[in-house]
Amino acid sequence: NLTDRQWILPGARTKNGRAHHVHLSDETCAVLGRLPRISAYVFVCARRPYAGFSQDKPRLDHLSGVSGWRLHDLRRTVVSGMARLGVAPHVADKILNHQSGAISGVAAVYQRHDFMAERRDALERWGQHIAELVS
Repeated sequence: NLTDRQWILPGARTKNGRAHHVHLSDETCAVLGRLPRISAYVFVCARRPYAGFSQDKPRLDHLSGVSGWRLHDLRRTVVSGMARLGVAPHVADKILNHQSGAISGVAAVYQRHDFMAERRDALERWGQHIAELVS
């Protein structure tokens, strides 16, 4: 939803069964705004959701000069990078839609805040960091 600047995953599409809201940073919205709208999906192949990563990965490895990685490594890289930017672990956990993590045990029972403002700030900071890296 570019108007609200959110990517909303319904609970049926998440591992924990809970809907997940991800803030779209300025940089993300700029990239998405440059893409042609040929489908309701962002990543498409013949107007259907993209599902060919394993076939395309060797080409990505070649183009990037990096191999031996998995998609899950991107999540790890982002969270580690956010930690270097000063993002609190419990905020990063919420960005990843983890229900346990930095806040666990009894504290997790009582802590019900969604940290949306903090998540938005963290993703804006991450977007700015990536923009600096590529410029």
